[in-house]
Amino acid sequence: MGDALLSRRGVLAALASLPALGAFPAVAAARPVVVTTAKLAAGGFGIVGIDADGQASFVEPLPDRGHGVVPRPGGDDVAVVARRPGRFGYVVAGHTGAVRAELDLPDTRHYYGHAAYSADGRLLYTTENAFDEDRGVLGVWDAAAGYARVGEIDSAGIGPHEVRRAADDGSLWVANGGILTHPDSGRIKLNLPTMQPTLARVAPDGTAAERVLVLPEELHKLSMRHVATHRESVAVAMQYEGPESDIVPLIALTTTQGTTTQGTAPRLLDLPEILALRSRQYTGDVAFDPSGSVVGAGLPRGGFFAFWAVEDGRFLGSVEAPDGCAIATGREAGGFVISTGIARIGHVSAGPNGVAVRWTRAPEVAAFDNHLMAAS
Repeated sequence: MGDALLSRRGVLAALASLPALGAFPAVAAARPVVVTTAKLAAGGFGIVGIDADGQASFVEPLPDRGHGVVPRPGGDDVAVVARRPGRFGYVVAGHTGAVRAELDLPDTRHYYGHAAYSADGRLLYTTENAFDEDRGVLGVWDAAAGYARVGEIDSAGIGPHEVRRAADDGSLWVANGGILTHPDSGRIKLNLPTMQPTLARVAPDGTAAERVLVLPEELHKLSMRHVATHRESVAVAMQYEGPESDIVPLIALTTTQGTTTQGTAPRLLDLPEILALRSRQYTGDVAFDPSGSVVGAGLPRGGFFAFWAVEDGRFLGSVEAPDGCAIATGREAGGFVISTGIARIGHVSAGPNGVAVRWTRAPEVAAFDNHLMAAS
């Protein structure tokens, strides 16, 4: 399988070689309001809980760079998986970060970076590459049975990156980036001339899948990467694999009711031209505010976060943030939590009157990674 894939024994050995939690600086005991992955100031990588003041409430080492994190509905578990083409996955305690379970991945799979729980919290779904079959799958894990792997379902596309649970019926939204990769080739993209991204809605048992959004041919290099949901609204964040000088839409909005997509083509949101050129046609994360009236995205290559009104797609403003990527739903209408690769946490208020941000810094963290999620 090549050196790119860590064995289960290798992962455990890597964990054993890292400092124990007590070796890191003392952290506050406050309850985390968001969880994320990060490069640690003490060295190595970890999963981190951040409290309401932007300080680390727990720090738990990981064997390598993590990516997506997801809290379990109605429980204290938080799942974290490696970025592509990593193979480690863990479930930790949401209050302390202590490891509760390891996700024992089959040899012929690697993670694409994200996971989602079923509505009742019993099942965990992870986006994976069936790399010898040139297809994407969702691994299925039974949380009630100690996270035993109980099967997998087809993702209805190639390169599934993020999966999110639908708010209405518990089905799964999957952003299939359309990009073919193989661990023997590292992170090289193998099919850019023919890539076909899709946004799919998949039944939790895999019995049905609907390709809700397929872009027109001239936009087929817009890789669908991340998904946010709020009631009937769905936002998709994209990354363009064409020339950086092209100006293309990077956020798509659609609405749903039951299992049927409503309306005609999804709305594609625009940036002001100067920001579009700065963006280098790449979004890193996307989220709705608690009211569902504002959608925000991190654009790390452009060094800013952008915000739009959901109702009419109007651009509301931006926040300057070097290497700013991760964004999550905040606590109040118009509210978001954001983080950057220079270890800053921001609390954003966005609305018709503009965008404001208050920054804090977590001293235990050298650099926040690409995603954060509200803690349960």
